[in-house]
Amino acid sequence: MTTLDEIKEYLCDKGYEDAIVFVNPDFCKAFVDASEDGRAIYDYELMVESLMEEDEMDEMDAIEFIEYNTIRALPYMGPKAPIIKYPPEDDEE
Repeated sequence: MTTLDEIKEYLCDKGYEDAIVFVNPDFCKAFVDASEDGRAIYDYELMVESLMEEDEMDEMDAIEFIEYNTIRALPYMGPKAPIIKYPPEDDEE
């Protein structure tokens, strides 16, 4: 899905009309699916890549933008706030 309208339509088709989505169009490419409880799921790495491609940010600036402007807002979005899927952590042994 590449547009905000397509994401919203997909969620509505699944019965999740009340799901909250990120309105930043740069994050549309990072949308991956909906959770069983009707929340939009976004891939963190794709969010970073999208900001790097669309807004010509370097990786650090993209990460800082997401941390400051997006992740900090999640607690204020309520129970239907989007989920951000992070890459698995490497086990260091």
